[in-house]
Amino acid sequence: MNTHQANIRVVDLSSYLPPRTQLNNIAPIGQESFLVESLTSYIARLANSHCLPVGVLMQTEIAPIVDKVHGGANLHKIYNHTSALNSTGVMAFNLVQALEKLSGQKNLDLLTLSRWSNLLPQRNLLRRHRAWCPACYQEWYSTGQVVYERLLWFLEVVKVCPLHRCLLRETCPCCRQKNLCLAWHARPGYCSKCQEWLGLVFNSSFEELENLSQDDLETLVWISESVEDLLAYTSCLAVPLTKKDIAQAFTVHIDTVSNGNIAAFARQLQLPRNTVWLWCNGKNLPQLETLVQICYRLNRSLVDFITQAPEQNIYVTAEKVPAVLQSRPKAEARVINTDWLERELEVIFLKHDCPPQSMEEVARQLDIHRETIFRLFPEICRAISRKYDRFQKVCHQQAIEQSLEEVKQTVLELYNAGLYPSEGRVAQMMSRPGYLRYKQVRAAIAEAKLALSTRDQDLGSK
Repeated sequence: MNTHQANIRVVDLSSYLPPRTQLNNIAPIGQESFLVESLTSYIARLANSHCLPVGVLMQTEIAPIVDKVHGGANLHKIYNHTSALNSTGVMAFNLVQALEKLSGQKNLDLLTLSRWSNLLPQRNLLRRHRAWCPACYQEWYSTGQVVYERLLWFLEVVKVCPLHRCLLRETCPCCRQKNLCLAWHARPGYCSKCQEWLGLVFNSSFEELENLSQDDLETLVWISESVEDLLAYTSCLAVPLTKKDIAQAFTVHIDTVSNGNIAAFARQLQLPRNTVWLWCNGKNLPQLETLVQICYRLNRSLVDFITQAPEQNIYVTAEKVPAVLQSRPKAEARVINTDWLERELEVIFLKHDCPPQSMEEVARQLDIHRETIFRLFPEICRAISRKYDRFQKVCHQQAIEQSLEEVKQTVLELYNAGLYPSEGRVAQMMSRPGYLRYKQVRAAIAEAKLALSTRDQDLGSK
């Protein structure tokens, strides 16, 4: 061996490489800014990077990690509640934990409102359907930027895009349908129903703007910008704020505006006195919409109000927020063709589909609330439910019987391998380990062990 070869040193590069992840390590957009992406948008982009529908990604990769239906393991069952994946509750928390483990990304909770869970009640917090700014989509597409969905757009209180000063859209201009926040075939910038591009700005957008006065538009822009500041401030929350913080914020502003007189403060802002008292004592929390209206009339941004920033021109304005924000028009009563509905229910009941449909699936298919269908046709609804329940019971019994056979075979395999067939070892080898919660399946382990022990005794005696 020559001197040159002897000096060669082998370097292990594995310690310098980032750890491998199960899913692509794509970075979220605007994670610590007011342009922050929503968690549902990140999931859709992650699925697109793997050339998979969102539903397949959720079912095959995320479900085994989340292991909870309400946490996103079954997209079909949470379609109408997918807005909660961007919210403050357990669904968002579970999904963030799973995605961080699968993608290697950190602080994905910044794509949700999780860090504001102690201050923002969930009621009327987020939209049930997607909303978007077509001008943002078109601008990003034209300049070669990544198309995504801003977390800002999902908040119910936000009505306009502060960048382009146009109303957010909720209806596809092509198929005229609304999109759920996360659907099986969701793609940022495209309708999940017809897959058409949503970055098209039609004359109707400008006609709706003309119906707003300039003052109303400026107010809605102010509200959007104030919520933007709140989202950008999320990453600065070293310690989560509590009810005491919001109570202290109200106390400080009441001292400034009305010398500590709660009744006078409530009267000036046209709020119920008892409600304000509950806020001041940390007994209750205002909804985001109410908090925005209070901040607007106090000439304070949301961040300044919550953090009790130094006082600057605090006063109660005589102006009110626009009617488009204040009022929630009731949904128009839907006229249901009962003859058509009865025929559809009869067809569904007589079909020999396997598996048969549940009433929840029937209601989704007919786009009518389940309780409404039950009220109109209770007998046929019960018949459909009984048919579905019978099928579920048969499937359950078949699964039990399969588990019993599987347990016997597993115990035998472990025994032949010289391993003690404990419940833990058996569970690891079962296709449905959860079925060990049933007594008859657990009893099958003891029976199989007893049978093997008896067999050995008989062989020994011979």
